[in-house]
Amino acid sequence: MLDMSSIITSTRNPRVVQIRSLKMRKRRDRNQLAYVEGLKATVEAINSDALIEELIVCPELLTSSSILERIESSSHSVLVVSEPVFRSLSKRDGPQGFAAVVQQSWTALTELALTGENLWIALDSIADAGNIGTILRSCEATGVAGIIFVGSTADPYDPVAIRASTGAIFSQTLVRTEWSDLLAWASSSGVKTFGTSGAAEQDYRQARYASQNLIVMGAERSGLAGNQLNECDQLLSIPMRGQIDSLNVASAATLVLYEFSNNRSAWSS
Repeated sequence: MLDMSSIITSTRNPRVVQIRSLKMRKRRDRNQLAYVEGLKATVEAINSDALIEELIVCPELLTSSSILERIESSSHSVLVVSEPVFRSLSKRDGPQGFAAVVQQSWTALTELALTGENLWIALDSIADAGNIGTILRSCEATGVAGIIFVGSTADPYDPVAIRASTGAIFSQTLVRTEWSDLLAWASSSGVKTFGTSGAAEQDYRQARYASQNLIVMGAERSGLAGNQLNECDQLLSIPMRGQIDSLNVASAATLVLYEFSNNRSAWSS
């Protein structure tokens, strides 16, 4: 049973204040922690063996008896809080009473495995955390080997990104780097880079694959910079038939990821 005698009822409790501070990226980066909220995302963190520092539960808001049983049988530290305290932590309109503080997990670019056939995606200067989360979800669905965050791209551990990923972030390999280092790695590792641009002549469905492939997506409004387009091995576009001239970056990434994934048998060195 949860120890209700130690329930935290003050929103000014030092531990609650620390957890609330994880809404800010500078605090997440400094502590290499993240706040995960919601039944699906939190359970996915547990199932994926994420490094969980603490589970947070509000019995007044928790409606799932199976989740309550799992919390009670868990070996993780559990912080029991009142409804006002949980709502002070939550970014949801309808909080579900279950959350966690997890350690961030990052992989060095040089540690990425180059055996077999692989597909990576690099995201440069994408500002919207919701787009990041949607792309993470699509990466999980298409078997991407890793997601590389370049430059000032939004934080995948932003609560908005975690929620949009539906917990997929915990089973993905995440890398942070700069453009020059990414290019050097791709060149030395035999990775073929595919830049995406509305001005490209090559239809994304006609791409010629290698055994190691990297899709590069740029900022929502401006896309990839001119030097980046020049430095990619091949440029791809998604044909537009209506009045619009581009897709949302998450939608575009999903289309290209599925096209690459569906043609794995055509990859060759």
